[in-house]
Amino acid sequence: MCATNLWAINAAAFTSEFQRFTEDKLGVPPLRTTMRIASGRVRGSSAVFTLTRRMCDCDSLIGRRNDAPVHGEIDADAWLGWLREMPDHVTNVSRIAVLRAWSPEDDDVVPSHDRGVRVADLTEDVLRDIRDDSLLTIDYPRMA
Repeated sequence: MCATNLWAINAAAFTSEFQRFTEDKLGVPPLRTTMRIASGRVRGSSAVFTLTRRMCDCDSLIGRRNDAPVHGEIDADAWLGWLREMPDHVTNVSRIAVLRAWSPEDDDVVPSHDRGVRVADLTEDVLRDIRDDSLLTIDYPRMA
């Protein structure tokens, strides 16, 4: 049993620039997965991917609540920088989502809880507080 953080972004934003920006900022490339986040907050056409540094995401800051940082994991500043700077590097991004799934077995993963925040309101505490089987959506301002 292990945690997997599933990320989703609109398909038009999952570009080579997005992949390069992600690897540069976090040190790990986004890997597409066949799993899908089954929620009205995530379009069915979204690109779902993982950002796992080890075998699973049990050690990731995402969802660790008050646990101390783990050596070698992505730190809070990197996560927050990646999420906040994304519109400067990735076109067509309007929302990104993360679901902390506990041992997902099905291709369609259904969150038990969901929450949305604007990127301006995103903090380390919000990322740490994502519970097992919970979805967080992060919305970006619409560009005119």
